[in-house]
Amino acid sequence: MLFFGPDGERQPERDNREKKAKAICGACPVRNECLDYALSRPEKYGTWGGLNEDERASERRRRMRRAASAGISAA
Repeated sequence: MLFFGPDGERQPERDNREKKAKAICGACPVRNECLDYALSRPEKYGTWGGLNEDERASERRRRMRRAASAGISAA
C-alpha cells in the first residue's frame, strides 16, 4: 500500500513509500480537503493531504496556536 505502511516497515522503505505518496498528493485536486479531513479527525496513520503522521501532528499544533492567538476555536 502506498498511503499506509505495512507492520514492521523499516525507515528506508517508509521514506521511499512516503515520497511516492506525497508526489501523488502534490498533484491531487482535493489535497487541501483531504488534509483538512485528516486534521479534523484522529487520523493517526498514513499519508493524508501530503503529510505523514508526524507532519499532521505538527500542523494540528500550528493551527491550534494560530487559532488561539486569533481568539477563535480551531477546526
